[in-house]
Amino acid sequence: MSPGQRAEALVVAIDHAESRAAAVGRRIAESAEDLDMVARRLGGAVAGDGIGSGAAVGGMADEGGWSGHAGARARSRAADAAAEARMVSGNCLYVADVLRAEGARLARAVISWSDDELAAPGTGDTMAVGEADRGLAKRLREAADHLTGHTDPATRPCIDLSGSTDDDPRAVAEVWHGLGPADRARLARDHPELGSVDGLSSATRDAINRTRLRRLLDAADTGAGGDGLAGAARGLSALAAHLEADPRRHLLDLHPDGRAVVASADPDTADRVVTLIPGTGSSLDTLDRTGERVDAMCEAAASGLEGAASNPGAAGWTPDAAVESCVAVSWQGYDAPADVATAGSSTAPARAHAADLRTFAAGLDAVERRDGDDAPHVAVGYSYGSAVLGAAAEDPGGLAADRMIHVGSPGAGVDSIAGQRVDEVGVARAAGQDEVVGVASRWDPVPWWSITGVLGGRPGTGEFGGLAVDVTEPDSGADSVRSAHSRYFDPGTVSLDEIGRLIAETD
Repeated sequence: MSPGQRAEALVVAIDHAESRAAAVGRRIAESAEDLDMVARRLGGAVAGDGIGSGAAVGGMADEGGWSGHAGARARSRAADAAAEARMVSGNCLYVADVLRAEGARLARAVISWSDDELAAPGTGDTMAVGEADRGLAKRLREAADHLTGHTDPATRPCIDLSGSTDDDPRAVAEVWHGLGPADRARLARDHPELGSVDGLSSATRDAINRTRLRRLLDAADTGAGGDGLAGAARGLSALAAHLEADPRRHLLDLHPDGRAVVASADPDTADRVVTLIPGTGSSLDTLDRTGERVDAMCEAAASGLEGAASNPGAAGWTPDAAVESCVAVSWQGYDAPADVATAGSSTAPARAHAADLRTFAAGLDAVERRDGDDAPHVAVGYSYGSAVLGAAAEDPGGLAADRMIHVGSPGAGVDSIAGQRVDEVGVARAAGQDEVVGVASRWDPVPWWSITGVLGGRPGTGEFGGLAVDVTEPDSGADSVRSAHSRYFDPGTVSLDEIGRLIAETD
């Protein structure tokens, strides 16, 4: 049999194993229902003595004072239930054995095929399959590993998304994509922490996190969450109200300590994604303001795409269309400094959660690529959020973004563009002048803080590098000093039009 034919045979074997695994899953689900029913019928006796021993069954009948026909019927029903439990338990063990044996058989076949056939020199058929066979061998190994590595000793599949992927969002996306609907539903129900796992689909994370938010609010109301949760209750309530205001919004991350990530719609289906990292004083209480700002950027980008950056009323442009083509993400995933004094003295708050921003962006990218999409992603750091953005892009792996825009930056968390990297098709490369942009008004005093070097360099300057975009309003004067820093995202301003243009031009 030629290597190509053996490959086809192995593919059939894999498909057969997957079918059997699916059947096993159904049997496990049915067995679980049976066990639940038995547990209800036996009550605490089963839980206390263990399923299948029968001792608890007899004790429940004898010590309970049952007698006559009623006692006989009770003992008979209890014995039947115990027998049923033993049968179900045996079925589950058999299921586990089937999975282990099937996976081991496929693993041996793959190893034998790849070692004996692919490694051997050959002509004709062997040369024809070439790299395709090698890629198939890798896929078959992964399939066999999946079957053998995820068989739980307790007789049901248990997928450990974090432990099996080394925190790689792309690996998470692959594992999640390979699960069946039943496994996904079970994991989502039993593990609310999955709502924070980067690499899962946005729709899944939204569903998990909304359930988690309701539970946190209930716990805060009853006092079950302790003082820590009580202190976060106001922010969680503000988050709930923010989500209720627009049903299209997606809750992509949630932490009881007051951190969250909210998207204006499903970013996995967007034409482009814009993520805003807000600055000093931002929190769950200010999500409405953050959301308005990032929505405004998306609308400005849509205007630019229609060739009407300064005319939102142009034909073919509507706010709803803007939201559908561009999804706005409010990344409140860090503990922002509460005041200017704290913000200006250290990059510690920025660096504390820079890795979270990095894996979040990688997760969006992983899901898009898993589904065959490649929507441009622009990350915008506003004020102190610029330091978070710069720190996230400093890692050797880079930030999975096509462009980074620093707005009103007091310092980008790093000293120069030389430390910035972007992720393009899975390969980190040094960011160039077009990928890092500094947007600032001459009347905004905040960017001048970068002279101190405490928070790093200022994007767009000669010392830092990158592209500088001056957005000073033509009719503004010294009286603009007090308002310049807070007006970057106001409709009708030069700054918003320029930010929209930059987003629209990103591909």
